[in-house]
Amino acid sequence: MKEDIRLYSPLDPIALALKLKAEMKKRKRRKGYHVFGRGTEAKMALTYRRRGFNNGSEQNLKAKMREHDGGTLIEGTIKQGKAMPFFLFWNGFVGTFFLFSLLLWFVGTAPLFFNLIFSGIPAVMLAIGLTAAYKTRNDPPEDPGTPQKILDFLAETVDARPF
Repeated sequence: MKEDIRLYSPLDPIALALKLKAEMKKRKRRKGYHVFGRGTEAKMALTYRRRGFNNGSEQNLKAKMREHDGGTLIEGTIKQGKAMPFFLFWNGFVGTFFLFSLLLWFVGTAPLFFNLIFSGIPAVMLAIGLTAAYKTRNDPPEDPGTPQKILDFLAETVDARPF
């Protein structure tokens, strides 16, 4: 799902960026789901998630900001991310190391202990990645959020309203 947005805030772009930056500093210590983000006076990226948990499947906003009538016009898109590309990359990368370590069992003359460690670590990482991908795909998130949560945050913090 992808939704285009156009918002107007009465704050100028620099004041808006400074206010959002101050709010993000406050939110670093909060627990539970809320809006996180980064940006400058020209662009912003906000996401709705729990602190410390970012698997790519969260609601996120990417927007550009520009001065407009003494305030700031925010134009961008809100979309639901997908976690699977991360897990495909993770398992492909770790799987390559695992296959290489298996090859060393037959070709190399390394000691048994070295081969066990060199094969064991990627095997465990691969098992963790496959388990996480399976659980992410089959279990719905606790609180997936909606685009409205990000829009409410902007309305509350910088008085951004639909344009």
